[in-house]
Amino acid sequence: MFKKSIKLISLITAIFMLTALLSACSDNSGGGEDGDTIRIGVLVPLSGTNAYFGNDMLNAYKLAVSEINAAGGVLGRQLVLVEADDGADPGMAAQAAELIISRNVDFVVGGYASGATIPTLQPFHDANLMMLISASNSTRITDLGLPHFMINSPGSHAVITLADLCKHLGVQSVALIHQGCDFSQNLAQLSAAELPEHGISIATTEVMAAGAPDVSAIVTSINNSGADFVYWCGYPADGSNVIRQLRNGGYEGYIAVGDGSASSELIEFSGEAGEGVFVTSPPFVEFAQGGEKFVTDYIAMFKDEPGTYATLCYDTIYLLKTAIEKAGSIETDAVRSAVQDIEFQGLSGLIRFTPEREPELSNFIVLRIENGKFVLVNV
Repeated sequence: MFKKSIKLISLITAIFMLTALLSACSDNSGGGEDGDTIRIGVLVPLSGTNAYFGNDMLNAYKLAVSEINAAGGVLGRQLVLVEADDGADPGMAAQAAELIISRNVDFVVGGYASGATIPTLQPFHDANLMMLISASNSTRITDLGLPHFMINSPGSHAVITLADLCKHLGVQSVALIHQGCDFSQNLAQLSAAELPEHGISIATTEVMAAGAPDVSAIVTSINNSGADFVYWCGYPADGSNVIRQLRNGGYEGYIAVGDGSASSELIEFSGEAGEGVFVTSPPFVEFAQGGEKFVTDYIAMFKDEPGTYATLCYDTIYLLKTAIEKAGSIETDAVRSAVQDIEFQGLSGLIRFTPEREPELSNFIVLRIENGKFVLVNV
């Protein structure tokens, strides 16, 4: 009897372990053609100095997914987000990409810092994954020639917006400041190449090390250059430091920042020195047609206000949904083809793509800090 009991227990244990193993395999197999879910990898910074942006991006994805799932999903399947923290760091991003790939996702969204996004694009392609890049917009992404899609307008569009702003203000010469990273250096180089075509000279180009507390040498150089406009091409924490030191150092010209610094953090960290600063900005949702409902729903779900890239991230999920439905499948090549040919009207405006998989139409707007908040500027 004892031996029979042992055998029975062993059999039950074996059955339990086999069932658990099969369940685990099913859980991690991804959507697939036979699955009941569509798994979307999310690559964003959830830690470090750029966690504000990453968490806001993730929240916008969650809001879109919750709405779509509540309405029945896509092709009868529920969307599932599989998030990974890239820390806005190239090495950490490469590890996050490996994690996402190992989770057998069907598509990837995200991408905040271009320098962190770029190392992930070849691994995703090798794994037959298409990425919709919501925020990163260095033209070096396009230069790779990989079949991923940039949802945010590229830096070349930002420079056109910058040129329009300079002409609107009567600017003659511009000082550029970047931080040597993929995004900021790319934006500065594009500006240096394009602005002279609009009759605007480059007075000086300065490089600030990330986190440098003292930029007095840069301030002196800019004051001596005669520039009547300064364009900061980096991120908000250092950008606010530059703004404060420029004003404290006697600089009286115009100051503008690129989309990497388009956040409430810039206003908070800059204080009074930030008043009057311009931003070449992505499409903030509060200035978007139909954005009121998005803001209300976002606040209700997350008890916080949406940030810089929330509009683009929300549109990213709905664009993917539309492409999958158009393709009638989640097969990568079919969905990629559907995205390439898509005309999608989102909160950020009309999205369609060039053959190089960049947005054909610019979504940049110009904002200005007035009385501690962003206001829209028509140029």
